[in-house]
Amino acid sequence: MAEFLIEKQFRDHYSFLCTAAFNVVEDEDVAKDIVQNFFLYCLDKQSELQIAVSFRNYAFRAVRNAALSYKKKAERVDYDDEILHRAAEAMQYKSELENEEREEERNVVLWEIIGQMPEKRRRIFLLSNKEGLKYTEIATQLDISVNTVKTHIRLSYEFLRRECKFLIRMLVLIYIWIG
Repeated sequence: MAEFLIEKQFRDHYSFLCTAAFNVVEDEDVAKDIVQNFFLYCLDKQSELQIAVSFRNYAFRAVRNAALSYKKKAERVDYDDEILHRAAEAMQYKSELENEEREEERNVVLWEIIGQMPEKRRRIFLLSNKEGLKYTEIATQLDISVNTVKTHIRLSYEFLRRECKFLIRMLVLIYIWIG
């Protein structure tokens, strides 16, 4: 390589080599990087390089191989990214199903607890929380005072808190006993 200057080869072949790299990688910036890296390699190894064919043929083959390697690696990364993306989606879907199942289980337990309330209290609680009626609307519909509605709602929440605490304690004990 001593018989020719790298700078001259760069000026003479840069555009041709960029086109060759671009035809493989289909990205102008990547193609330029590949060609620049090739010339940096040549500059670094200038005293050691022994080129048996013309520089143009040597450079073309080296740049094309580098471009093919880049493309193969990029495709592998894209494939790996796709696999990771699909795995993440599957895990998210599984997590959502598990959350839905846990929520269903909680709802079943909650409805069982609500079912233990006295009939009038349960009816007032459901009109407020399930039907979304205001206290005044419930009072009018059931022909009772707003204060009675408020009292039943307060007692409903106290009952639910007490029963849920009891359930949590039972679950902890069962978990400790099994584990």
